[in-house]
Amino acid sequence: MNRPCKPSTQRRDKCKLQGLTLLEALVVMAVLAVLLSLAAPAMTGMRARHQLQSQAEAFLDSMVVARSEALRRQQRVGVCARGESDSCDASARWHQGWLVFVDSNNSGWREAGEVLIEAREAVPKGVTVSVTNTVKTYYAYNSEGRSASVSGAFMAGTWRFCSTTSPQGWQVVANALGKPRIEAYPVAQCP
Repeated sequence: MNRPCKPSTQRRDKCKLQGLTLLEALVVMAVLAVLLSLAAPAMTGMRARHQLQSQAEAFLDSMVVARSEALRRQQRVGVCARGESDSCDASARWHQGWLVFVDSNNSGWREAGEVLIEAREAVPKGVTVSVTNTVKTYYAYNSEGRSASVSGAFMAGTWRFCSTTSPQGWQVVANALGKPRIEAYPVAQCP
């Protein structure tokens, strides 16, 4: 190792400059490449977990928007699985996305003339969304911000977001009062 020059005690022409040789720089780059290749698979898994969580959080956000809009507008606001041309999907394919809309005629479906508040795109490939039978295609809030079916009875439901690449899924649970929450759950088998 070369020692730095002290200006007062040594002459400048006798000083050896410090630095890395080409060989030392190549060894450092090789070590960094090996470490990076070991970290890449872990980063891919972490990215998949965060993507799954962000989809569940997006759905939670839509539920909160629906509830707050029902209170603000003093009207029924629904959330449904998204079909073609911003209509509700009767087959309940929530992975295609979802709609938040003013259900002014209390039908449980978005019809022409009903205000579309929010439209979410399909979830990424590899992410599946399953839902309990009680809210298979539709969930709504009444003017008091409580969950309400078409007949006026309360609704409660769970939307589960999972991926085959993640051991943990995320679920959005709406209780009988309509308040949604998000929680992690262990994925035994992703449908």
